[in-house]
Amino acid sequence: MSADTALPLARFTILEVNDTDVPLCLRLATSLAAKIAADLGADVLKIEPPGGDPVRRAPPLLPQGGSALFQFLNTSKRSLVLDLASDAGRAALRGLLQKADAVLFEEPAASAPLLRTSRATPIEIAAFPVEMDAVARPVSEFAILALGGLLHMVGEPERKPLRLGGHQASYAAGLTAFTGLAAALAARDADQTAPDVRVSLAEVMQWVNWKAASGADASGTSPGREGKNSEFQIVPCRDGHVAVVYTVTQWPATRALIGDPRLGDPKFNTRAGRRENISELYEIITPWFADKTRAEIQKTAQAKGVPFGPIFSPAELLATEQYVARGFLADMDHPTLGTLRLPQLPVQWNGRSFAPRPAPELAA
Repeated sequence: MSADTALPLARFTILEVNDTDVPLCLRLATSLAAKIAADLGADVLKIEPPGGDPVRRAPPLLPQGGSALFQFLNTSKRSLVLDLASDAGRAALRGLLQKADAVLFEEPAASAPLLRTSRATPIEIAAFPVEMDAVARPVSEFAILALGGLLHMVGEPERKPLRLGGHQASYAAGLTAFTGLAAALAARDADQTAPDVRVSLAEVMQWVNWKAASGADASGTSPGREGKNSEFQIVPCRDGHVAVVYTVTQWPATRALIGDPRLGDPKFNTRAGRRENISELYEIITPWFADKTRAEIQKTAQAKGVPFGPIFSPAELLATEQYVARGFLADMDHPTLGTLRLPQLPVQWNGRSFAPRPAPELAA
């Protein structure tokens, strides 16, 4: 058995249909779900519109040219350009759908009616639940973060809300869509009827942020931006910053680690007491970090069973011990861009990692 056929999804064929005029937040979710399937061995054919997937030109751009975002989201796939506005393009797509196990696409796509009724199981990604009848509503990831309640929780209380960095809503939706895809493929593999799968970004944001809505329902108060009143805070150290985080059961170890006798005051014994006296608590805690490096803090805290987290820059991750030892960031030889360093899937299969293959070039 070859290495490729031993991959867990090697027996499946999947189409990723990139139609025109699709919001970027949905396109990224679709591409991520298909990327995971491709890196796990599925034969993923990416159908691109004339001129290619617009993500090929999306920032951040590589020094060699082209989109780093595209290279990450489209590893291990094949590509085919089809004009789905033409009869020939639609006919070609129908033929491909007859051979595919599943097809990933977005709700606004003009080809959606065809994709929903083909032999391939449809995996549909949309901005909103179907009950909202919001197909024509303009959408962006920023709007989804706002509507989903996450913006209410990020930033300082005296300032306007901040958006999350990167494409967190899109990627969470892509992971969710892959979950639905995997379930559909399992059903097909068991000779069962694979149901249609639909994922909406708005619902995904509610799901990943479930504690906020549940807490608001239980307490009548929406959790929000607490700033210096937050139970867990970022504090400065000698070479950067560290996140102070511990569970209720880790408070005794945290108190022993800091070693200040003032932390033995009974008012700090309970979580409620610590929150009520949060300013005084951090006046005591913060000086312990000032003369120590992040590495010293992490090593000392871990030895005591306390999960303080040093804040690394992305560049520092390239040399972080655990990633280097794991080989998580893999060098990939691209035919035109040279060597690219990309993270592998954060999954191991019987101890094996899934090294990606280069994203496809755009056919002439």
